[in-house]
Amino acid sequence: MHLASPHFARQEIKSLQQTLPLFDPKESVDLRDYPALEAYIGFYQLPYRVHNSDLFAGRIVSGEQQTYVMVWKPADSKGSVILVHGYLDHTGLYGHIIEDLLSRGMTVVCFDLIGHGLSSGEPASIEYFAQYVSQLNQVIAATADLCPTPLHGIGQSTGGAILLKQLIEQGQQQDYPFVSLDLLAPLVQPALWSINRWLFKLTRPFRKTMKRVFRANSHDPEFLHFIRHSDPFQPHRLPADWVGAMADWVVEVNRCASHPFPINVIQGNNDGTLDWKHNMKLLQSKFPNMQLHLIPGAGHHMVNEAPALREKIFSAIKL
Repeated sequence: MHLASPHFARQEIKSLQQTLPLFDPKESVDLRDYPALEAYIGFYQLPYRVHNSDLFAGRIVSGEQQTYVMVWKPADSKGSVILVHGYLDHTGLYGHIIEDLLSRGMTVVCFDLIGHGLSSGEPASIEYFAQYVSQLNQVIAATADLCPTPLHGIGQSTGGAILLKQLIEQGQQQDYPFVSLDLLAPLVQPALWSINRWLFKLTRPFRKTMKRVFRANSHDPEFLHFIRHSDPFQPHRLPADWVGAMADWVVEVNRCASHPFPINVIQGNNDGTLDWKHNMKLLQSKFPNMQLHLIPGAGHHMVNEAPALREKIFSAIKL
């Protein structure tokens, strides 16, 4: 994470949330009209007018929920990608993969999950993963006019779980939107879950939140330092409700029926966040046409791994 600006203040976040218009697929944004958006893009070094692309940004409103969406569209797009970020992440952290996808001529759609980044909701909380899937479907519908086919899905960690849940629910339907899914360290079962799930059940009635532990989930020290000390969107306490929703997801994916869709899974063998060996066996049994790319040495936060590892990870993405 190489920052162009030393500071992005919370008042700028509030200003950005208040000034971004409703998402309009017919009108790209000019940063000169949105100083707070310009500061945001500069701080996170997100691309702007690279690879001959236009930027579309705004909010999608559904009831009380506001979802912030950004779309990069090259003039000669070869297809589109919906990029779903991981837990505690947001669009600002995904500049590396956005750049890679733009270099391939893809239109790139990013959005902040409920309770993450610029989107509304209790920070880092959710009651059911189904809420994430509903949000994903809203984003797909709102950006459809901007997205040339074919449409691909890429998910990091929890983002991978969201794409898997959508596939389990909708994948046999004729209007299933994606022609491919690339899942980077998808959340299936976390590490030490057989022990931690019982501790969670015992302590949940007494704790609504728990202290966050910042783990070394990448080999990029600059990224790890930034997450811990400089990113204004990072919570320092984690809600028990989200852990409960994750526990429900673990049960669901273990019980789901076999599915023929050929998912592409990219997994590091130095992932201390997930029980990755168990996860790969489970996914292979549930998705017999799965293709697995095991990246030696890679940790959990694959989109922000060290450059040499990141190059191997991105090369394994199949569009």
